[in-house]
Amino acid sequence: MEKYALVTGTDHGVGFCLVSRLLERGYHVFAGRINPEEKRLDLLKEQFQDRLTIILLDIASDDSVAQMKQEVLRKAPCLNLLINNAGILGDINKDIYDELDFEEMKQVINVNALGTLRVTNALAAHVMKSDQKLIVNISSEAGSIGQCEREGWFAYCMSKAANNMQSALVHNKISKEGGRVIAIHPGHVATYMRGHLDETAKITPEQSADAILKLVLDQPLPMTERPLYVDYEGEPLSW
Repeated sequence: MEKYALVTGTDHGVGFCLVSRLLERGYHVFAGRINPEEKRLDLLKEQFQDRLTIILLDIASDDSVAQMKQEVLRKAPCLNLLINNAGILGDINKDIYDELDFEEMKQVINVNALGTLRVTNALAAHVMKSDQKLIVNISSEAGSIGQCEREGWFAYCMSKAANNMQSALVHNKISKEGGRVIAIHPGHVATYMRGHLDETAKITPEQSADAILKLVLDQPLPMTERPLYVDYEGEPLSW
């Protein structure tokens, strides 16, 4: 039986690699793209054709998410796996003594916290029609309050902490019906979230994607009553 997955934030980086790896595993993948000018997904489309559906998706927009939902429901009888990967960084250089840009902070929170919730709200019932019933939220160690050592990164850290909370709230509901939500820190990945390639990163997007799918598909983490918040190697993080 065909399996269906949806991944957000797939133009490049970890999201693109997750799409590629899931296609290689035989999934029909819905790939949420934000920038049609980036062509890597189009090259994948040439290779996998009917098993890749590319959807223009802005998770910060109610209308965009609603349109995505209609396309997924029209093409897929269920959704086995939902991976909420899309996210933005925002200003990471200011501390409490600087003049903060609160409009920008609201944008980051709208994407990283509310955007993930928008997508999950749209698709949770469809996920629960499948045998896997699995939602993966790409979080960050930056969302950990217990391990916080930063003095800034307000928008990103606060948005990821909120992302973690909504992961827990959704898990608490769907776990009663055999579903689960896992919040995963993807590692310090070489991406362009800072506007340039982060050459200080420890792992590549390919390595991160492989590790994430290994955790959730190949060697699944144990089903727990409480939601899981782990890094890409499966090590628990402090909420």
